Amino acid sequence: MSHIWWQNAVVYQIYPRSFYDGNGDGIGDLTGIMEKLDYLAGLGIDVIWISPVYESPMDDNGYDIADYQNIASEFGSMEEMKLLIQKAKEKGIEILMDLVINHSSDEHAWFIESKSDRENPKRDWYIWRNPKEDGTPPNNLRAIFGGSCWTYDEKTSQYYFHSFSKKQPDLNWENRELRRELYQMVRWWLEQGIAGFRVDAITFIKKPEMFEDVTPDEADGTAVVKPNNPGIGEFLKELKEEAFDVYDALTVAEAPGVTKEELPEFIGEDGYFSMLIEFDHVDLDIDDSGRWYRTQSWKLEDFKKAVSASQEIVNKTGWSALYLENHDQPRSLNKFIPEKDRGLISAKLLATMYFFLRGTPFIYQGQEIGMTNVRYDSIAEYDDLSTIDQYEAALREGIPEEKAYELVTNRSRDNSRTPMQWSEEVHGGFSSADPWLKANDNYDRINVAQSLDDEDSLLYYYKDLIDLRKNSVHSHVFVHGIFENVSEDYPDIFAYSRRLPQKEVIIVGSFSDRSQYYKLKGKVSKKITGNYEGLNLSNGLLELRPYEAVVLELV
Repeated sequence: MSHIWWQNAVVYQIYPRSFYDGNGDGIGDLTGIMEKLDYLAGLGIDVIWISPVYESPMDDNGYDIADYQNIASEFGSMEEMKLLIQKAKEKGIEILMDLVINHSSDEHAWFIESKSDRENPKRDWYIWRNPKEDGTPPNNLRAIFGGSCWTYDEKTSQYYFHSFSKKQPDLNWENRELRRELYQMVRWWLEQGIAGFRVDAITFIKKPEMFEDVTPDEADGTAVVKPNNPGIGEFLKELKEEAFDVYDALTVAEAPGVTKEELPEFIGEDGYFSMLIEFDHVDLDIDDSGRWYRTQSWKLEDFKKAVSASQEIVNKTGWSALYLENHDQPRSLNKFIPEKDRGLISAKLLATMYFFLRGTPFIYQGQEIGMTNVRYDSIAEYDDLSTIDQYEAALREGIPEEKAYELVTNRSRDNSRTPMQWSEEVHGGFSSADPWLKANDNYDRINVAQSLDDEDSLLYYYKDLIDLRKNSVHSHVFVHGIFENVSEDYPDIFAYSRRLPQKEVIIVGSFSDRSQYYKLKGKVSKKITGNYEGLNLSNGLLELRPYEAVVLELV
C-alpha cells in the first residue's frame, strides 16, 4: 500500500459532552474543545475525532441525529464548528466527524414525514412492516439496547424497525433517493474542511432479505440483531465512490461482524474504508449475545491471538485503527490489569504494547492520564441506555441485584464518559456547574494538571511514544514495518517485532506481577524506550520486572 498521511498520524477521540465545558452549563461543548487545542497540539496528535455534535434530542447522547447539517445548541453553533475546524487546522490538526447513517432520530424531519401516512413520499426512507396476524411484531429480533427491534405506530398500523433505541429508526438503504440525500450531506461536510469521518455502526445498514423469526438466544424467545448481512458491499462501494472518494476522505469504520477474512474487502488497497475499528481484542470478556453480565474468562494468549490475527492480514493489505479505549468501552486499566496492579507502570505497559502495532494509534480522552472506571452508588446515577438495559436484563435472568450491578457497571459505557479530569478543582476542573454526569471521585489524584507537573507521568510517556512513532529515526519501521508475534511460547509475555529489510525493533511486555524471562533472537543495539529505568539483559536473556515493557532495536 502506498504511504498516506494518516498512516503516520495519531488520533485523539473527544466525547464532547465530557471533554471541557466552555460556557459553565455542566455540558462540554465546542468552545471547550477550542480552549484545549493547545493542550492537544502539545500532545503531538494530528487528528481529533469528535463524537456527534449534531442537532439531537440526545436519547443516545447524540447518536440519534435530528438534523445532519446543524449543531445541537448545547454544544454550540455551526459558526463555532467552522471556527473549530479552522483553529485546529492552524495548529496542524485535522477533524474527523462522527457519521451516523444507519439510523436517524425519530425526531428527524424525514421520519416525521415517513410516519405521517403510508402514502408519504418518504415512507420508504425507513423500514415499515405489517404486524403478524396476531398483531405482534414482524419477527423476534432484539435491539442492541434491548427490547424488540420493532415499534408499533398506532396512526398507520405498522411497525418500524430500529437496530438500537426505538428513538433511532433505521434508514432504508434500499431506497436510492435516501442514499443520494445521505451522500450529498457527506460531501457537504467534507466541503466544510473536515478530513473525514468515523463511520458509526455501518455494518447494520444492510438488513436480512426477509424479516422472519430466527433462533432465539434468550429465554424470552428473542435474538439480537446481527450486522454485516450479505449484499452490504454494494452499498459500501457506492458510499465510497459517490461521497468519500470525491474529497479523498479519511474514513474509520466501526464495523462489527466483519470477519478477518473480509478485512481486505473492507480496508484493502481498494477497500471501502481507510481503516477499521475491530472488536475481537476488546470483547474477549463477553459472549456473542452481547450481554455484559455473561462474562467469559480470558487469558493473555487470547488477546495476543486476536491482535495477531488482524495484524497478519494488515501486513499484506489494509490498515488498522489501534485502540484500547473509546466511548463504548470501559477504561483499559480496569479491563486489562488486575485491581492490585493498576498504576503508572501498568498503564505505561498498555500504552507501549498497542502504540507500535501496525496501524494508526487512537487515544481516548483521559487515557493519557490514566483515568479509570467509575463506580456510582446506585444504578440511578448511570446515564447510558445500554447500561440500564443490561442491568434490567440481568435481573430478569435471576441474577441478584448486587451481582448484576457489579457485572454491568464494570463494563458500563459511562466508565469512559465521566468528565475529563483537568485539575484538583471541583468536578475535576471540567465545569463550574454540576456536570451532566458525575465526575469520578479520584480526580484529585488523577488529572492533567498533576500530570503536567510530573516528568515521569503517563501523559509525558504518551507524548514520548507519539514523538518516537512520528519523528524518530525509527519512525519508518514503527509505521511500515512488518508485524510478527514472537511470544507464542510465553503465556505471560506479549512480544512482537516490526521489521523492514534494514531495520528491526522488538516490543516486549510482561503482563505478570512477577519477574519474567524472555530469550531474544537478535542482538540488542539500543533500548529505544520502556516503562522502567535501565535494562536487565544478559547473554540475550531479558529479565522483565513486573509489568515491564521495553522497545529495543535489534541488529
